[in-house]
Amino acid sequence: MSSLDGLRALIDPAAIVTDPQTLAPHLTDWRGKHCGAALALLRPRSVEEVSTILRWASATRTPVVPQGGNTGLSGGATPDGSGKAVLLSLARLNRIRAIDTEGDTLTAEAGCILADVQQAASASDRLFPLSLGSEGSCQIGGVVATNAGGINVIRYGTVRDLVLGLEYVRADGAVIHGLKPLRKDNAGYALKELVIGSEGTLAVVTAATFRLFPKPRASATALCGLASPADALRLLSLLRQSAGERISSFELMCDGEMGLTLDLVPGTTLPLESRHRWYAFIELGDSDPDNLLGELLTRVLATALDHGTLQDAAIAQSEAQARTIWHLRFAVAEANRRAGFSVSHDTSVAVADVPAFISAIEAMAAERFAEARALFVGHVGDGNIHVVMLVPRDLPAERRADLGHAVNAEVFAIVSAFGGSVTAEHGIGRSLTGALTLHAQPEALDLMRAVKQAFDPLGILNPGAVLAQR
Repeated sequence: MSSLDGLRALIDPAAIVTDPQTLAPHLTDWRGKHCGAALALLRPRSVEEVSTILRWASATRTPVVPQGGNTGLSGGATPDGSGKAVLLSLARLNRIRAIDTEGDTLTAEAGCILADVQQAASASDRLFPLSLGSEGSCQIGGVVATNAGGINVIRYGTVRDLVLGLEYVRADGAVIHGLKPLRKDNAGYALKELVIGSEGTLAVVTAATFRLFPKPRASATALCGLASPADALRLLSLLRQSAGERISSFELMCDGEMGLTLDLVPGTTLPLESRHRWYAFIELGDSDPDNLLGELLTRVLATALDHGTLQDAAIAQSEAQARTIWHLRFAVAEANRRAGFSVSHDTSVAVADVPAFISAIEAMAAERFAEARALFVGHVGDGNIHVVMLVPRDLPAERRADLGHAVNAEVFAIVSAFGGSVTAEHGIGRSLTGALTLHAQPEALDLMRAVKQAFDPLGILNPGAVLAQR
């Protein structure tokens, strides 16, 4: 009798999927860079079934890889090639459990699609501000497990700033009922802070209680053409003086990325008269409908033009135009995927260091990797810059692998020189375990391993992700 036969006696057999065709899409990450094997795909319908699965996994020492919408960019939801693990899909735990408009909270299960949570908040006249390019398919459990960021971090913070309470299941099957909607809770260690961003290596998230915010009644969106990242920071400084906390998003993109997006993603158009070396995407929002944000943004951009900080700008005159502008930003990941092989990085440095950091990467790329194109896009308002090295399609596969390792080493060395992080919002996953080992303080790594041991003493939860296996 196989171990799966024992599981079939514990949960609905229909929740255990072994059909190769059904399994196949779950065995490869979104970028197609990681591919593994699994005993089965498990699809529980309740927290109780998740608990039962983990008790069984502990008893049989079966590795468990939690998986949400499978939109991650670091391979953290892909099993290894051994075929010993089971994939645990939370997709069927997809209820909005509660919305409290007096306390401004929303409780959602792990399988809820992010866009559906946004819509549920909006239907209650509230804003759930987390916004990502994959929001139409990524799931709540995944965004919690990776401490996702997105375009609104400059104003609302990452997922860690949005979560008030967390329900999760330990490796031994114990359910931790922590969905308290409390703004202040100083009782003991902040365990949920450890689970958030742990990428399924400490526990399986089954539900979360989030903060909600007043729904914006006024907004203004613009796309700006700039000469340099330094000008982008000058523009951000000008904007902060006038708009303050009403700045919801401030994104940066180089012209190379803009060109790929315009060429490779249907439905993208540039609302400026000409191309520029750099672009800034701006979104202002306010709950006061009488706040004339369009006029405010126009004044700031006019001042920036007078100062030579800005070269051109297009201010959206309708929601449709605003969506067209943001489509350019959200389509970048798809454009890069269609462009071919690339070596991508999710780095962060101090906001003031962004221009010097980009210059250092450009100089390194020109000197060391003439066959590759250095591209940049990111959340400049919080120092999160995605560095993408695009490699020619005709480069031999063996050369690609060598180039990838060499590029990573150079980029991460520059990140370390700036005191930055090798990952800002995508997580370590399986892609960056070596980088974490190399660049993290050894004493900090020891603490991380001790935390892993405390939560998952048998090492069955997403083995090989985040911390390199010894």
